[in-house]
Amino acid sequence: MTSPTQSLWVPHATATTQPLTTDLDVDVAIIGAGITGLTAALRLTDAGKHVVVLEGRTVASGCTGGTSAHLTEAVDSRYVDIAKHFGKKGARLVAESSRAALEHIADLAGTLDIACDLQRVPGYLYTEDRGERDELAAERDAAAEAGLAVTLDVEPGLPFPVAGSLRFSDQMRFQPYSYVRGLERALLSRGALLHENTRVVKLVEGDPIVLTTDGGRTVRARAVFCATHMPLNYFLVHLKLTHEQSYVTAYESSHALEDALFWDTASPYHYTRTATVDGKRWLVIGGEDHSTGEEKHADGSFDRLGAYARDRFSVGEPEYRWSAQLVSSSDGLPYIGRNAASKHVYVATGFGGNGLTFGTVSALLVSDLILGVDNPWTTLYHATRVRLASVGGVVKEGLSTTSHLLRHAEVNHTSEIAAGQGALVHQGGKHLAVYRDPEGTLHGVSSRCTHLGCVLAFNDAERTWDCPCHGSRFSPDGAILEGPALEALERHPVTEG
Repeated sequence: MTSPTQSLWVPHATATTQPLTTDLDVDVAIIGAGITGLTAALRLTDAGKHVVVLEGRTVASGCTGGTSAHLTEAVDSRYVDIAKHFGKKGARLVAESSRAALEHIADLAGTLDIACDLQRVPGYLYTEDRGERDELAAERDAAAEAGLAVTLDVEPGLPFPVAGSLRFSDQMRFQPYSYVRGLERALLSRGALLHENTRVVKLVEGDPIVLTTDGGRTVRARAVFCATHMPLNYFLVHLKLTHEQSYVTAYESSHALEDALFWDTASPYHYTRTATVDGKRWLVIGGEDHSTGEEKHADGSFDRLGAYARDRFSVGEPEYRWSAQLVSSSDGLPYIGRNAASKHVYVATGFGGNGLTFGTVSALLVSDLILGVDNPWTTLYHATRVRLASVGGVVKEGLSTTSHLLRHAEVNHTSEIAAGQGALVHQGGKHLAVYRDPEGTLHGVSSRCTHLGCVLAFNDAERTWDCPCHGSRFSPDGAILEGPALEALERHPVTEG
C-alpha cells in the first residue's frame, strides 16, 4: 500500500544496509538515522567510540526526508519570547548554538565532499498585515541583541506586496536527503555500523542498557541516544510536547524568485524557498499546519496550500506533495540531553519547525554529553526541565490525551467507507480502524495506539492512522511509521456490511 504523497527530496528511498541479524555489544547505540542520529554517530565515531545506528525504516525516511530544508538561526519561537522566558543570555545561546549547527553542516558538506546543493542565502520573515510592523521591529531588536545579522524592512522580492519584513543574513538551504546519505557513507567508511529496517521495540535501563529489536536481536550499549524525533518508551517528556502535521508542495518553476528563504507571520504560517534537484529548478511551498489526528479531512490542507500557492505565485498543480510531523515543546525550546530517571539514555525532541538546525544542535550537544565534554548549551536545553511557563501546556496535553481515549465509531457499516478512505467501526464486538484500499479490499486493525491507548484518526492525505495524543503513525495494515509506539497495530478480519 503506497502513500499518495511523495517528497521531492526522497523520490525513491531504498535501504542500502541490511537489518540487524546478530547480537551486538557497543559503546553507543543511536536509534534513528535522520540528520540528528547520523551527525551524532559520525562525531562519536571520530572520537573513537564503537557506534551502531538502528533505523526502523530507511535513512531519512522520517522528518529529515519530509522537511522543506530551511537552515536558519531565526527559530520559530521568536527571539522576543526566548529572551522573555530564558533571559538575554538564553537568547544568545540559542543564536550561538544555531549558528554552530549551520556551520557544522557547511563544514561537513565541504570536507566530506557531499553534493547537496548547499547555498548560503538570506532569510526573510515577512508580514502582509500592517498591524504587525511593530512586532517585526521588536523581533529585529531582540534578534540583533542575541547576535544575529538582521535588518528591518528590506524588500524581500516576493511577487506580491508585503507590509514589512526582516532580513536575516547568511542563512542556508540544501538538499537534505543527499546530505544525510553523504553522512552515511562517511560513517560506514569509518567502521561504524548502520542497520536499516531494524526497529527497537524494547529498552531496558541498566549498565549496560539493553535494546531489543523487532528481529529478536539484542544490543548492549553503555549509552543510548534516542534520535527519533519522538523519544521511545514511556518517557515523561511526552507530556511536554505537542504534535502538528505540516504540508509541503513542490512546483517545477522558472519563477524569478530570489534564492532565499521566506516565511510569514500568518497562523498557520507559510514557508517558501527555491531548490535545484536533478538540474531542475523548483519552488517549494509549505504550511497549513494542524494538530496531528485533529483534521478530519487532511487532504483539505493540501487544497488550501495549493490555493495559497496559486494566488501568491501563479503556479499550477504541484508535481510533489508531502507532509511531516512537527513536535514542539511547551516552552518554545527543544528538550536535549539525559532523559528523566536515566543515567545514560539521551533524548532530543521538540524542534518545532527548525528540525534540521536543532537536530544538528542536538547531535553536537548529546555527543559532548556522552564524551564527557563540557558544553555551554547543556543547561538551556536540558530535557528534564519544567518551567512555570510550560505547566499550562502540560495540563492541556494531559486533558487532550484523556479526551482521545474516549472517541467512538464514525460509521455504522464498512459499506460506508469509500475506496482510499478509513473510518472507525464497531464490528464483531471490537472497535476497529478499517481502511478500504483503491481496489476495494478492507484492512482492519486495532483502533487504539499501542503507545498509551489513544483512539487513532485516519489521515486521508497520506492514508495513515495517526495518534492525536503523542504523534505515533501507522500504515493501513498496522505497521509503525513513526513513534513513540513500539508495537504494530494488531490486525483483525473485517467483513462487508
